[in-house]
Amino acid sequence: MKPQVQDPPTIALTRTAQAVLERLHISTTFAKFLIVGGIGYLVNQFTLLLIYDSPLLGFLPAKHTHFDLVLFTHPDIRLLIASVCAVEAAVVSNFYWHEGWTFRHRQRGAPALARFLRFNLTSIGSPLVAVATVNVLTPVFGISPYIANTIGVALGTSWNWAWNNHVIWRR
Repeated sequence: MKPQVQDPPTIALTRTAQAVLERLHISTTFAKFLIVGGIGYLVNQFTLLLIYDSPLLGFLPAKHTHFDLVLFTHPDIRLLIASVCAVEAAVVSNFYWHEGWTFRHRQRGAPALARFLRFNLTSIGSPLVAVATVNVLTPVFGISPYIANTIGVALGTSWNWAWNNHVIWRR
């Protein structure tokens, strides 16, 4: 693999950032993981907004449309669809950035598609928490779906770090 050539300001900024992380006792990989998570959070929120609140998606059920699932009735099927799509969009984004930046220095071991499927599978805990949080806090307690989504994403972050660091791109 060809080494990247960086200009002097970039090298100085990289060294400064690394020194700050070392002083705070935070690994560079963990800092990258959090940055990618932040990007994933923005992708998640944007996708939720686009699908849940966009009038352009007229083929979806209206907001607050009840839907009978196997064991229960969901009070807002559009919210469920939007939150599932938002979570998967964030998972795809996170995989892309982890693969090419956060864990690029780690051994791959398996083809990209296999790693992506494994990433989706091991990430299932965090999306389930996020989707459940949105779909409980919003219809039951009247909390904004975007605030509920933020709470769900925050709860799933440690789950993702453990699985990503120790399973998908292990040392």
